[in-house]
Amino acid sequence: MTKILIYFIICFNAEAFASTILYVGDSHTVGPFGHKLDQLLRDEGHEVATYGSCGSIASWWKSGKKTVCGFYSRNQNGDKVEQKIHTTPIIDHLLSHIRPEIVILEFGGNYGRIKSDEFVINDIKSFIKKIKSSGASCFYITNPDSRSNRKNIPRLSQLIKKAVGSECPIFESYRFTQYPQIGGDGIHYSFRSNKHLAFEWAKNVFEVFQATYQH
Repeated sequence: MTKILIYFIICFNAEAFASTILYVGDSHTVGPFGHKLDQLLRDEGHEVATYGSCGSIASWWKSGKKTVCGFYSRNQNGDKVEQKIHTTPIIDHLLSHIRPEIVILEFGGNYGRIKSDEFVINDIKSFIKKIKSSGASCFYITNPDSRSNRKNIPRLSQLIKKAVGSECPIFESYRFTQYPQIGGDGIHYSFRSNKHLAFEWAKNVFEVFQATYQH
């Protein structure tokens, strides 16, 4: 009887912490980092829908701009779609269909190509406003360390912080990652030699996410 009661308490607590999560992001979400984070969240009991569009920034998820370098999705049933060319899903449709309690956003590095600080700030800020107006909370994951674009990281970090403000907890990925001096393409963690780094990054994000929302 005692064992049954303990089992019930454990299951109840796990269920109490479980949330419906929409996770959207760029090429890192398409790659091993995104796959690992998605699985960690599911293993914890969360109901998860993940969508990654390579090259994307927030505005792509409002316009439906097509990615030509990789798309990945995994719905709440676990069904996956992986294609090189695919239209970026519209965030309004995802919010109304999935009705998430929490939206995880993983964006950063692709803003390095944009010179206008004002555009970057407004793009992120308006995206978060749309999420919050749906009633969901948010959790923002910034770009990780990179060898090719390392000089842009301080600027991007400040712009993201300014845009997000106090609306979402921010996980500053570059503080938890270090891109190797040789190997890979200098940006992505999807190469065989870098996959273990992607997995460690995902584990760190997961732990902070859990600690943030389990209260």
